[in-house]
Amino acid sequence: MAEAAAHHEPGTREREGRIDLRDELVVTIDPEDARDHDDALSLRALGEGRWQVGIHIADVSHYVRPGSALDAEALARGTSCYLPGGVVPMLPERLSADLCSLREGVDRLALSVMVTLDDEGVLHEYRFAQSVIRSSAKLSYEQVEAALQGDAPLPGGQQAFVLSLAKLARALRAQRMAVGALALESPEIKAVVGPDGETIAVVRRPHLESHELIEEFMLLANRCVGESGAVRGSGMLWRVHEPPFSHKLADLDAMLKALGLPRLGEVSHPHRALQALLAISLDSSHKRLVHRLVLRSLTRARYLERDLGHFGLATREYCHFTSPIRRYPDLHHHRQVREWLSGRRHGSFDPVAMAELADACTGAEQNATEAEREGVKVKSLRLLETRLGERASGTISGLVPKGFFVELDDAPVDGFVRVADYLVDRFDLDPSGVRLVGRRSRKRFTLGDPIKVTIARVDVPARECDMALDAPAPRRDGRAKGRQGWR
Repeated sequence: MAEAAAHHEPGTREREGRIDLRDELVVTIDPEDARDHDDALSLRALGEGRWQVGIHIADVSHYVRPGSALDAEALARGTSCYLPGGVVPMLPERLSADLCSLREGVDRLALSVMVTLDDEGVLHEYRFAQSVIRSSAKLSYEQVEAALQGDAPLPGGQQAFVLSLAKLARALRAQRMAVGALALESPEIKAVVGPDGETIAVVRRPHLESHELIEEFMLLANRCVGESGAVRGSGMLWRVHEPPFSHKLADLDAMLKALGLPRLGEVSHPHRALQALLAISLDSSHKRLVHRLVLRSLTRARYLERDLGHFGLATREYCHFTSPIRRYPDLHHHRQVREWLSGRRHGSFDPVAMAELADACTGAEQNATEAEREGVKVKSLRLLETRLGERASGTISGLVPKGFFVELDDAPVDGFVRVADYLVDRFDLDPSGVRLVGRRSRKRFTLGDPIKVTIARVDVPARECDMALDAPAPRRDGRAKGRQGWR
């Protein structure tokens, strides 16, 4: 905290040696409630169907130096953790929400990736630069989406700016899809909380084209840094996503067949098979189900000291660079880029130390992800506490031998139905794992089925929610009933 407090607003000395982009139209596009702004974009028409896009990333490495107390704490935390109603930041707020954040109307230091694209999204050249920028506008995803749809045009030159960026982003996305990248949608579940932490709502954040606009340019910047790092040969923390195991794909295909959904097809080319499956037009509930099943079949991305490729993006030489305020690997790569720009001879890296760093960053990321899920879970259960005894409609989202999970339609919250409490029968999972079948009644409960339930019991400390099945009458045989909660 003391080190962070000692830093000050960038002045003449800090701007020395940097390209000055303060007179350019530079905008940030983030969630409406964002407090730290890692990235900003600029655009310049070069003529003859070519464009220069500036991808400007907060220069955290200027403030957080190797060996400092700030660096030690950032490494220990590994990542920022975004909980309902607040954040546990990787860096002190003096940096994360102020000096490093690309705030509107103030000078900020950045590392910029200047890329030259044509109208078809083909990358012709790129270069890195230390820069100073001044954001002209802080836009939200919702504002940009409304502008793209023509519902609420942006003022001045901002409307033409976002329309041109969107056109380039669509071309970049088409380029990625052409080589086998997966268009996998996993809707973010957000718990909306009030000033005292009370849960107001639990919602799915819609997937917008404005999200894809930013995503495409961040992916491009990451690939540019990865390509340059591969040429130099050492010191990179690669973002690795290994191909799915063949038995996982076989299980996925069996589940799709049992559910009567489109099949996976030829699995000898998993990129193409999964891409074709995800492109099939389905109603929203079945689309969520298919994307969820595909996600479960994939391996988990991680950091590694050697490049094994990224299956989901269908690329190699990929690393993280665009979020140094909230991820330590990005800060590590900023230091690499600064070394490249300085012309200093690149030092060798101990492969054992790099492997340990990769493991630490992966572990920190997974811990934060689990904490974020736990935070949403707790807030979701708090919301259900206010709805005890209420009837609701939902969809079967998961199955285990003793019952099934139900995701409510009006709020993406899960609860558990213990079938034996409500039907006098024994149920078994079918071989595909997508259906519970009664031995005597042959009654079936299938993944993705709509169902009516009553919110029966909520135990927040135990992380459990029981839902009652709307059935003629619960069985009353006097036996003690175990509880299967939401775990």
